[in-house]
Amino acid sequence: MYEGKEKALILDEDVKLNETSYKEIWDKINELAFVIELDKEFTPVYFVDFNNKFCSDLGYSKDELRNVLPSDILKGDNWKDKAGIFRKLIYQKSINKIELILRTKDKKSIFVESDISIFSKGEKNFVLVIAMDITERKKLEKELKGILNGIPDVIKVYNTDYTISFFNEAGYNFYKKMPEEVNGKMCYEILARKEKCVDCSFEEVIETKEMLSRERYIPELNKFMDVCYNPVMGEDGELLFIVERLRDITEKKILDKILKDSKERYKQIINSSPEAVVIIVDNKIVLANNETCNIFGISYNELIGSNVYNRFQEKYKKALHKRFRTIITEKRIKDVYDYEFYLSNNKLVNLQISYSYIVYEGKAAIIAVIRDITEMKQEIRKAAEFQKNTLQNTFPAQKFINTTSVYVPGNTISGDFYRIYEISESRILGIITDVRGKGISAALNISAFDVLCSQEVAKVHEPMDIVKNLNEKLTKYYEENYIAICCFSMDFNKNELKVVGAGINQFLFQKKGQGIEEKIVEGPFLGMFENSEFCEQILSFESGDKVFFFTDGLDFILDEDRIIQEYMEDASIFEFKNYLDGFLSDSILDAGKLKDDCTMVAMEVK
Repeated sequence: MYEGKEKALILDEDVKLNETSYKEIWDKINELAFVIELDKEFTPVYFVDFNNKFCSDLGYSKDELRNVLPSDILKGDNWKDKAGIFRKLIYQKSINKIELILRTKDKKSIFVESDISIFSKGEKNFVLVIAMDITERKKLEKELKGILNGIPDVIKVYNTDYTISFFNEAGYNFYKKMPEEVNGKMCYEILARKEKCVDCSFEEVIETKEMLSRERYIPELNKFMDVCYNPVMGEDGELLFIVERLRDITEKKILDKILKDSKERYKQIINSSPEAVVIIVDNKIVLANNETCNIFGISYNELIGSNVYNRFQEKYKKALHKRFRTIITEKRIKDVYDYEFYLSNNKLVNLQISYSYIVYEGKAAIIAVIRDITEMKQEIRKAAEFQKNTLQNTFPAQKFINTTSVYVPGNTISGDFYRIYEISESRILGIITDVRGKGISAALNISAFDVLCSQEVAKVHEPMDIVKNLNEKLTKYYEENYIAICCFSMDFNKNELKVVGAGINQFLFQKKGQGIEEKIVEGPFLGMFENSEFCEQILSFESGDKVFFFTDGLDFILDEDRIIQEYMEDASIFEFKNYLDGFLSDSILDAGKLKDDCTMVAMEVK
């Protein structure tokens, strides 16, 4: 880019080349280059010149561009926002790496990183812009955000100048920062430092372009971290980003220290922990701290040597046997599960237990860190109850169809939702939704999205129109995450089902007396791209036909060697609902919780 800029500076009156040579070099520049005249307020007036690449990338001929205003090319309020920068050019002469958005002739957006310099001729001021197309990089950033937000480790993405591009959700939570407090800053500034770390690894990663891993202690956070730096390369071999992954290994470091000490030292260390800690060998509790005795209300002597299974309710024991076996054989670290316990005074409490494999006195063992989460669970249950109460439990068009639903959150609060609207006596419209993320934030996003859906349904009644309108709104105003939906309508006068998918791309349809058919409606998540294309399926239905819509937590319905599907074919939708509810309850008991929220809406034509 620098070489292109040097060539482009022939526009300055101090560079003496004839017009033919100037034009030849100007049009050979591999970046987008253009000159704009400014008025006295440093607002762009019109294009003075531009090279061939600027024309071709924007889809204009040179003659067309001469009649186009800068405000038609620069998307949104970019130039107004940059007016202050243009004024700074009086003193700085040039500013580098300014991001702009250009609008093409066919209204598409091109993201560019620009070097801007100012020069004068007579009393007029001009700006020269040399811009590199970074649209693919911006798309990659957006894709990365969507992917990385689903990773529990702290992920930080850096630009090649060491500034922060963005963190994933876990990163913002870890540092207790908002995106605007972080993005664009140097990494050491997040820790309130004034200079880079002595053992900074960025230069080595940039030089070698290879992944680098190491352990670091961060004194400001009092944490040991396992850090991995991974360079992201473009197709041309150019470094695009540096992705840093941080995993908190403080607990592991403590465990490693425990292994080096004697049994008495073990006891001293775990007694210093503010949380309850026990060590289990061959299903027996061999060591516990004072906080454990306080939680369970029993003496140390009564606890030591007792069988750990006797401390749990009967419903957990089968899963615990399997879980402990897995932790020992696979040497698992930080397996976390929630339980209900009845204490000696019959008080019911909620405890969260984190299991990790260790070696204790030469034997394979499990260390369990126990936290009382009763109050937190009570608050979450209130939120979950409120969310459940907002769910639709009576459905329209009952004289035409039977409708039922399954709704089981993966972890108390769900990111799934559904609603069926009555458009008229003979027509309904439904939406099933899956918001990425978990917990309170997902529930809040669901509430906001439900309002958006209701607003759209009040205006338009075609699934395709609703999906496109929602995508347009989310692309503009909802940058945190993507939303998956499936929108459908049923017209009972025409006996016609319309289905449009956006992230939820599969549903099941069964003609009376026939087998289950898997239907595909292609379409990306809402909010992913401005001009997304969505597909629509239109099916005819009659009495006895069934249709099933579900979120990805129930994808196993499609993958169970047709065992579940064969049951669906013969059962009513209400029988299948009861079957699924039982199946999911057993899964929770076995694994502690579901891997994802599970939601289904099923309808059978009368």
